[in-house]
Amino acid sequence: MENTQQQAFDKLIGLPLSKTTRNGQVQFFHFGTTHYTTPQGLVLDVGEMTLAVNCPWQLQQIGSELIKHEHLFIRKREAGLPNPVWDWKTPGSSLRDQRLMELVHDNPNLVVERIEQQDAYGLILYFSDGSTLTLLPDPVEVTEEYWQLFSNTEEKLRFGAGPGGFIE
Repeated sequence: MENTQQQAFDKLIGLPLSKTTRNGQVQFFHFGTTHYTTPQGLVLDVGEMTLAVNCPWQLQQIGSELIKHEHLFIRKREAGLPNPVWDWKTPGSSLRDQRLMELVHDNPNLVVERIEQQDAYGLILYFSDGSTLTLLPDPVEVTEEYWQLFSNTEEKLRFGAGPGGFIE
């Protein structure tokens, strides 16, 4: 298990944050770039490595506001009158979506320098510009998995952590 973790972390070092996507509350941080072809023949741009996060997290940029997990439940900022119908489940509709999109667009060289494991299966990713992404699993929250790191180029490079410990 420890070998798989180190191998995955080593692959993440030196890769830029290239994209963020989400499905419901789960946030996907894509690092590097590659393509994936679905069984239907659709070609998707994805990260070489992807970190799927299903626990509280925060991204701190030097001299900027925090981007937090809970910003998902705040409407994005837009000019004029906001649309009266708002649903956080719609990708792109939340403050979190807006800030992450701006972050990736404005910082094309946000490169992972190192990763630190924390207590309770937390992680801190340190970026070349001094920014940090901190995963803060809540042991009280009921979830199957807090986070998962996987490769989109190597089938067997996948592991995560949940309430029961590390998951391979």
